Amino acid sequence: MSGPKTSSYTLTPEQRRILEEQRRILEEQRIMEQRKVHASQSIQRNSKELLQMGALFSSEKQISAELYQRTGSDGGFSQKYNELEMLVAPVAGMVAKTDNNNVHSLEKTAAAIENCVKKAEKMVRELSKIAAQNERKLRADLDTAIDAGLSAMEDEDIVVETPDGDVKDKIQAQLLQMKENALLPTEWKEEIDKALSKTDEMQDEGFLKNYFALTVSPLLKRCESFLTGYEEWRGEFEKLSSEYTALCEMYYYVAQDYPCSPASVDVLKAEIQRIKEKAAEEDEQAYISECLDEVMEEMGYAVLGSREVTKKNGRHFRNELYTYGDGTAVNVTYSSDGRIAMELGGVDTADRLPDERETSLLCDSMERFCDDFKEIEERLLVKGVVLKERLSLLPPSPEYAQIINVSDYETKREAETIQAQKQRKTMSKLKTREQCEKKF
Repeated sequence: MSGPKTSSYTLTPEQRRILEEQRRILEEQRIMEQRKVHASQSIQRNSKELLQMGALFSSEKQISAELYQRTGSDGGFSQKYNELEMLVAPVAGMVAKTDNNNVHSLEKTAAAIENCVKKAEKMVRELSKIAAQNERKLRADLDTAIDAGLSAMEDEDIVVETPDGDVKDKIQAQLLQMKENALLPTEWKEEIDKALSKTDEMQDEGFLKNYFALTVSPLLKRCESFLTGYEEWRGEFEKLSSEYTALCEMYYYVAQDYPCSPASVDVLKAEIQRIKEKAAEEDEQAYISECLDEVMEEMGYAVLGSREVTKKNGRHFRNELYTYGDGTAVNVTYSSDGRIAMELGGVDTADRLPDERETSLLCDSMERFCDDFKEIEERLLVKGVVLKERLSLLPPSPEYAQIINVSDYETKREAETIQAQKQRKTMSKLKTREQCEKKF
């Protein structure tokens, strides 16, 4: 191929701004759609959780009712449970009034229901605590009644032993209460399960107290610290997560599943930045390629064929072949690093070297293409594409004369080969000679 002209192009500030604005609009549209999906899922998930919380404590209600009958007090359980029911009741109406096509309406409802969940979770924790106390009080009241009945029987041979399980019960109650929090990461809930199993195995009160001080208490404090800080970064995490998912869908990346945690916030920020930078780079290269195709067509070049090439080292190339006339073509190579090379060569259907006559013809075509190349870059400038770096601009020379094997390309049209062109010119010269001989 002839006189390689390898260059790297970039965009004018104005053209880059236009592309950035177009990309921003498309990204925002996709992100808004993802926010709608996220809000809808949040509404469904939290509504279901609220209904489940509202259906809790069936056995606890019976215990509290029995305790109230025996002692006249249920520790405020009934009042607190009524508050939970009143909190859950309006949720169905809130969902029904939501405009599912409006992201702001969806997010407003999602936020309101999520706030209800937080309040409900607090009520559930309080109810669980009251229920545990009521169960102990009812058991104590029943034990007292049993003791009184036994005393009335005055049977000295009967001995009733009531095991003291208060320490273990209190420890396990705290662990179970913490485990019920839906916001805790799975790995922390697994730690709680291990702690519960360990306490089940312990019978000695001293061992239980030591285990609580050394293992359970630090675990509970870590969980509480996590839940306290959760509200500070949860909103940012969800916003970043929606943006990340939308960008992955838009630019055909496989979205990774990140846990809701402060560390994930930093990871998502970095991933979003990486995806946007890569998208901007690919967008720019695609625009430059598109502009070059348009310019070539405007100047009368017709697309002859194309091919994709991947080298062993992983570098990728795309070739576009354009007809140039007289059995020649211009091969434009787009490399993965943004370089663009233009070379002129003769067209044939086999791998071979040009002969002397073909080399002379190719050198003439190289001379003409040099002028065309200048015009190509002038037209690219009008479209906002400017030269970034000139890597090579070699002059026409016989050493660059080569034959392009069109069999290596996916061709879109049949092209006249340089061999056919040479034969046609030879026949033309023979006819001219015969005509001259006849005159004389």
